[in-house]
This record gives sequence, C-alpha cells and structure tokens, in this order.
Amino acid sequence: MKRWKNTAGSLLTLLAVLLAAFLVFRGHWEEIWANLQGVPLSGALALFTLAAAYQLLESGICAVLVRARLPGFTFREAMEVTFLGVFGNVATCAVGSIPMQSLRLRQCGLTIGHGVGMMTVEYIFHKSSILLYAAVMLLFQGGWLWETVPDLTRYLLPGFGVCAAVSAALVLVCTWGRLRDLVLHLIGLLPETERWEKRKDVWRTNLASLYTESQHVLKSRTCCGKILLLNGTKLLCLYSAAYLAVRLLGAEGLPFWRAQLLAALMLLIASALPNVAGVGPAEFAFLLLFGRYMDYARASAALVLYRTATYFFPFTVSALFALRIQRRTWQLSGEEDEK
Repeated sequence: MKRWKNTAGSLLTLLAVLLAAFLVFRGHWEEIWANLQGVPLSGALALFTLAAAYQLLESGICAVLVRARLPGFTFREAMEVTFLGVFGNVATCAVGSIPMQSLRLRQCGLTIGHGVGMMTVEYIFHKSSILLYAAVMLLFQGGWLWETVPDLTRYLLPGFGVCAAVSAALVLVCTWGRLRDLVLHLIGLLPETERWEKRKDVWRTNLASLYTESQHVLKSRTCCGKILLLNGTKLLCLYSAAYLAVRLLGAEGLPFWRAQLLAALMLLIASALPNVAGVGPAEFAFLLLFGRYMDYARASAALVLYRTATYFFPFTVSALFALRIQRRTWQLSGEEDEK
C-alpha cells in the first residue's frame, strides 16, 4: 500500500508539472522552440555548470553543519544528503525531504532527531539568506525597480512579509526558550487520542532536537559565518543562472546586478506562495519580473532553459543518487541477513 501511495504521489507530481507547463506556455510552443534552437551549446553548458555549482555549495553547507556533530562526515556523504533532499522535494511534494535526509544521516552516525533538527536549521539559514540577499539588492537598486515597474509593489510586500514572518518565527523557536515552551504547551492542548499522541510525541522530539541543534550551531561564529557565506555564494550562482538564461535569449539591455535583483525577488515571491513539488510560483514569478524586459516568447524560452538547468537537471541527478543509496542499503541488509 505504501509503495502504491508513493507511486501515486510521483504521478500526481508529474501531472502537476505538465499542467503548469501547459498553462504557462500554451499558444507559444513554436516561438519558444525557435528561440531555444538559437541558444549556443557553450551558453547552455555554462548554465548547467552554474546549476551544478549551486548544488555543490548546498552540499558544502550540509557538510559544515553536520561536521559540527560528526567531524568525519565526508563531502560525498553531504552530496548524498543534499540530493536526497532534492529528490524528496519533487517525488514526495517536499513531505519526504527531511525524513529521507535524516535517515541517510542516521546511516552516517547521527540520530534521527538530530538529523531532523540539523536539516531544519539548514532550511532556516536558507530562508534567512533569501530574505537578506533580496533586501540588500533592493536597498541598492530599489529606485530603478520602482521607476521601471512600480506596480510590482503589490507582489513584493506580501513576499517580504511572508518570508520575514516565516524566518523570524523559525529563528525565535530556535533561540527563545519561552517561545519553545509555548509551542510545547500548545502541542499539549491537542486531542489525546492515540493517533494524536503519536504525532505530539514526534513534534515534541523534533522541536527539542531543533532547539538543541540550533543552539549548538549558533555558539560557533565561525560555523555561522561559513554557512552564511556559502549561502550567499550559492544564491549568487542561482541568480546568475537566471541572468545567463535571459541573456542567451536576447535580454541584452539588462545588466548583471539588475538581473540579480530580479532573480532575488523572483525567489522571494516564489518562497511566499504555495507550490506543488516546487512548481508553479517560480514560473509565475520569473515571467512576472523578467517578462517586463523582453517579449513573452523569449521570456518563456528563458524560463524553460532556466528551469531545465535548475530544476529538472538536479532532479535527474538526485534520482540517480537515490537509486544508488537504495541499492547500497539493500546490499547491506542482505549481508546482515546472511550473518
């Protein structure tokens, strides 16, 4: 039954991706294809290189965090944990990302609770970095944005508000003991049925692990500095991929740092909207922002190029990682059974 549920979830995800593609690009397929055919191979390779660099830097962040607990944690293991997160985000609509990662971390020597806490801390740093990067870009180039597209305010303010609220809530839960106690108290008020008791125990354990891991990481300024630096570099690669995609499709009048601003705001808006396996808000935000500086067909072609490099390519690689890890797990289980 569980296998059928996983298969159904994957099929629903695929249908959601296809539906999103149909709604976004309907009526423009021929123009989009014609524009994509004009993209040079060297440009496409550079775009995929930036996408790969993003995932490698994400793996570096994972390695820095986990080594605070497991000094022998290797970069290869960090890559496996990172790509399991990518696979879980798409294949299970984000529900299975942290559980899959925490299970792999348990195989490396970290308890499930500490693994969940560690991956949640990484997520908090990620969300906070998105907010900080967008705020810095907007601080230096906000005037240009208001002059060219003043109507974007109605999208940016909710995006900043939601992202800031989520980041602040997560940071406070990790650092403020009274708020943690309040959340624990609220969990205790939930129904006392058998099903709810199991959920409450899991939430209490995860919350305690999150608080413990965050306190452990925040004590080290060097660790926090490395994580913030890697997150900033990671986002620079991701936003540079968006810049390269639009440049390859003809947006030559958009300078690098202004494209960085648009890409930062794109991710900020996408982070504030509900999505299915990471699909929907990113496409909407990309066309909303970059579509103001190039015609729709070229912007759509740039979006296809960008999402192929930063979404479909990592997912394909992550599926290979997941299969490899699963095969290795089966082999180890078989060897233990023989013993």
